Amino acid sequence: MNKISIEPEMVFCPQPMYLIGTRNEDGRPNFCIITWISFVWHGSPHIVLSVGGSKKTKDNLLRERAFAANLISTDLIWLADYLGCSSGYDGPKDKVPYSYTWGQEVAVPVLDQCRWAFECRVSQIIELDGSHIFVSKIENIQIDSDLEGMDREKIDLRKLDPAIYAPYNYYRLGEKLGDCGEWAQHIPCNG
Repeated sequence: MNKISIEPEMVFCPQPMYLIGTRNEDGRPNFCIITWISFVWHGSPHIVLSVGGSKKTKDNLLRERAFAANLISTDLIWLADYLGCSSGYDGPKDKVPYSYTWGQEVAVPVLDQCRWAFECRVSQIIELDGSHIFVSKIENIQIDSDLEGMDREKIDLRKLDPAIYAPYNYYRLGEKLGDCGEWAQHIPCNG
């Protein structure tokens, strides 16, 4: 396989999508799509969230130091698209109907339609050139009751049906390829 080099840029970064729910100064909810999100262990499970540019969500995170990360499933893609393409600086995002409740452990808005949501408190903020990284402890996870019996050691993503973002495009997952550790069943060994 011949390889060539290309300029480093945001050209290929397929990621699950989350609607980050924060509380505005007036107590109303604000939701914004964020895909720059990852998970780390720091004594307990944490979410690492990066928010760039000028966003109401970032203002709220800096002030409140709390958020809900609502996993966007494919049935929520167009609500997420609306909430992500609308600016919180322009007023309430209320042109389309949706419902939410406040978190059970953290005072953050959790979408009622979301099947998997993390309630988080920010424990560390790292300021970068034009963006902020929020290292945040997961205080609670809310899941749809239909997922209660799911093996959480081997979560079947097809049941969650997460929407996947690759710059300016939305996708859904395809088939399951196999289980971790099955490599010897799929590639020849040298001895």
